[in-house]
Amino acid sequence: MVKKTYYEILEVDKKASQEDIKSAYRRLVMLYHPDKNKLPEAEEIFKGIAEAYSVLSDPGKRKQYDLDNEPRNVLLRNKQEKMWQIIREQKQREARTNQMLWDFQEQERIKYEEREKEAMNIMYV
Repeated sequence: MVKKTYYEILEVDKKASQEDIKSAYRRLVMLYHPDKNKLPEAEEIFKGIAEAYSVLSDPGKRKQYDLDNEPRNVLLRNKQEKMWQIIREQKQREARTNQMLWDFQEQERIKYEEREKEAMNIMYV
């Protein structure tokens, strides 16, 4: 299922005025209010309408929403997420390599101590 934008939820254009948003909100709330609409998904739709209105009715939140959902910014955010994923994977590989190196060194240290004990036993026998 494709996620709808807040503009699509309220069925308004991106350039809609505050008055257009308010009237669309009132119309949709009356249509999908759970007390008036008995469809099982009415409550979820109603919550989506309320969320969309809370963002689009506040000029500051609306401006930030528009910036965050501008195609250029979405692509940039996706690139950044991929970059961070690559960095996380690299760090995990480094951690595994360091663990393997540490395990190897520990085994070598134990072997060295065993050989040293054997040599000491030979000297004192």
